[in-house]
This record gives sequence, C-alpha cells and structure tokens, in this order.
Amino acid sequence: MGIPDRIILTLYTCLMAVFAVTLIMITMGMIPPDFFRRVIVALPGNWEFAIGGAILFIISVRLLLAGIGVLGGSNSLILDDADSGKTVVSKRALEDYIADIAQEVYGIYGVKVVVEMEDKTTINARIHGSLEPGVNVFEITEEVKDNVRETIKKVVGLEVKNIELFFKKIKNSGKEK
Repeated sequence: MGIPDRIILTLYTCLMAVFAVTLIMITMGMIPPDFFRRVIVALPGNWEFAIGGAILFIISVRLLLAGIGVLGGSNSLILDDADSGKTVVSKRALEDYIADIAQEVYGIYGVKVVVEMEDKTTINARIHGSLEPGVNVFEITEEVKDNVRETIKKVVGLEVKNIELFFKKIKNSGKEK
C-alpha cells in the first residue's frame, strides 16, 4: 500500500470513528434521534449527499483492492513462466540481496534498496546508504553499480538498467582537530 492509500485510509478510519461515536451517542440518548431522522428525511433530492456517498463507495473499493494487493506494485517478480511452472522471486528478497551486494563494497553501510521491474528481463534499483569517512564517492558508486549489475545478471538472470545511489550520511572520522 502506497503513501496516498495510507493517507486515504487514515482519513477514512477517522470518518468511521466519528460515525461510530455518533452511533454510540444516539444509542445512549446523548444525541436526540429526531435530529438524524430529519437529516435522513431531507436526503431524497439532495445530489450533494449522493455524490458524498459515491465518493465514500469509491474510496471503500479502492482501499479494499489496495489491501488485497490488486492495486499498486507487485510483491514478486516472475523470472520465468514456462509450461513446467513459474520461477518467482519476491521483490523483498531481491532488494535484500542487492543491499547485501552493495554492503560488500568497503566504505558503504546501512543500505536500503527499492527495486522496480521495467519489463520481464530488466529491473531498476534505487539504493540508499551511508558512507564511511575518507572514501571516494565516485569510486564507491561505480564499484557498487558494477557489482550489482554483474551479480544480479549471473544469479537471477535480470539486467539492471538503471541504478540510482543516494548517500544520506557520511560518517564523521571521529578525529578532533
């Protein structure tokens, strides 16, 4: 589930909480039921309520589909689909493997990876990590890219077309000057 879906889910949950509290208050006699009877009687002919209901229905269906995984990115990559069966690798397993490959290079640590399937034989990888002090950023970047491309091609059989590296931190050497 992506960020927009989570925001919608949060708003939808708040709306349902307000509805539940209102229902409890009506049941306990804190809110007079005549108020809601008048609102319900006024509903026929008011197109605003119909639009509001349609929006809530669409949001409900969207959240249901996102929750069961029909919408959004897939969690697995199909490597081979032959008559004898499928070869599938989890997207998470591939991301963890690429993170391990990247961390084998001296000077990089704390790696997180996001993989996107471009087509059936090509992936793109976005690598976030931190650097040790005194390492050459450009050398590290090229070594990580080469290792990832070579290893993923050899082990999984996929081409890694685009590799983006983001370094969020360069560790302090700890030397006082």
